[in-house]
Amino acid sequence: MKKKKEKVSLFKLLNPKNLQKEVHTYGYNFSAKTHVLILFLTLLGMIAIGLLFRIGVTGMVIIGVAALLMIPLLVIDMYKRMYQHKRFEDVMTYMEQMLYSFQKNGKILASLRETAECFNGGEMRDAIDKAINYIEDGRVQTDDGLLKEGLSFIEQKYSCTKLFMVHELMLSAEEYGGDFDRSLTMVLQDLDVWKRRVYRLQQEKKVTHTDNVLSILMCTALCAVTLYVIDYMKVMFNTDALMDIFKNVVVQCTSVAFILVCMYVFLKSNRSLTRNWLSDHDTAEDDKIKKAYDDVKNYDEKKEIKLSVLLAAPFFIAAVPVYMFFSKIFGIVCIVVGGFLSMQHKIGINLARTDVVNAMYVAFPQWLMDMALLLQNNNVQVSIEKSKENAPAVLEKELEALQERIQEDPEKLTSYTQFCAGFDIPESQSSMKMLYSISEAGVGSAQEQITNLLKNISEMQEQADKVQDENASFKMKLIFNYPAAAAATKMMIDMIIGMVVMFQLFQTIS
Repeated sequence: MKKKKEKVSLFKLLNPKNLQKEVHTYGYNFSAKTHVLILFLTLLGMIAIGLLFRIGVTGMVIIGVAALLMIPLLVIDMYKRMYQHKRFEDVMTYMEQMLYSFQKNGKILASLRETAECFNGGEMRDAIDKAINYIEDGRVQTDDGLLKEGLSFIEQKYSCTKLFMVHELMLSAEEYGGDFDRSLTMVLQDLDVWKRRVYRLQQEKKVTHTDNVLSILMCTALCAVTLYVIDYMKVMFNTDALMDIFKNVVVQCTSVAFILVCMYVFLKSNRSLTRNWLSDHDTAEDDKIKKAYDDVKNYDEKKEIKLSVLLAAPFFIAAVPVYMFFSKIFGIVCIVVGGFLSMQHKIGINLARTDVVNAMYVAFPQWLMDMALLLQNNNVQVSIEKSKENAPAVLEKELEALQERIQEDPEKLTSYTQFCAGFDIPESQSSMKMLYSISEAGVGSAQEQITNLLKNISEMQEQADKVQDENASFKMKLIFNYPAAAAATKMMIDMIIGMVVMFQLFQTIS
């Protein structure tokens, strides 16, 4: 299967042949019969919803078009979810088998050959075969070396921090030799913790998705019941003077809007299950964190206070005349808005700092794990330089600053302890002190410090995983409130219309 080079547009996916081709890129087949069945079931569902809310022809056309556009996305997401699961299992099998094989023979090429037997075709087998053929060919093209170049075929196919770490360990062990059993055991334990965490998070996502679907169903039922209760007033008062609430233009519009919101929520919730299992972040998230980091580091409080005063002043000035001569409520609103704008600089910087601290708390133990492996055969300065290659985005500038301080004052403790010093990460100080001790002791006599460092990493990783899981779960659980908010808005509008109809009836009777 070839890697996709560009994203297929939604309108092209409306063509069944293009949809089948797109599904095939994920390694699965999507038959025409299955496509027709999905279209038929969707049509039945839309008709049922339309009949429930008694939606007119125009509304049904709008909902039908939205459903037609949504079907290809749901089909792609279904196969993409299976594809991501398969990729994760393949990478875990590859890493574990490579480490066990390498522990036995100490050679990357031999380990690759043995690991290849675990796969009967597929993406991973193709990538391993390419790596084996490249290494056997023996022609080096860069300064990275033959083995690293060969392993890059696998890394390019499966971009994963853990995979880079495993390869780094094996490359270092084969190049420098020595006793690497302790490092190998440490990596295997880390992989086991990571695997259990990923499966636990995916299970939580599935449960949350089920809750979101139930939320949609319950909110739909409540909205429908509200309309039928209002419509039942005709029977209660035994009159045909009351209009049919279902035929009201506003009610029709809100019904269509509510159904579209529910469809969007279902799609959004479903798409959260398809995200890359091998990566905890994406490029957009990295860019956001980098910007937040720059905002915190370059924060000028005096300048921001002046901006806040300029933004708030017009509202404070307008508050008095508005309160006295126009409306007391609007006057109070002006004061509230002015108060918020006068504090916007503190609110903004606190939000940015929180985002950066959370990202650093997750990134720091990952970087330390890489450092602990590199320190087996490198000094601290070289290890820091090599760790930059796979370091999380939020630590890039901190690592550059760390290197500069060490180059200027390598024997100064503060050169190390200033790392992430502007952020509330207490564990970073003790860990950086250990790195300083290792730097002073040298690689050969630093085993005790590295052992202590590994203990710190284990404790930090547990907390980081907890923070990361909570963030991921919170984002998905937030979707649960969307249909509830839409339902509350719709029911409020429907009841207002019902009250207007009732007042009209009372006026007619009187």
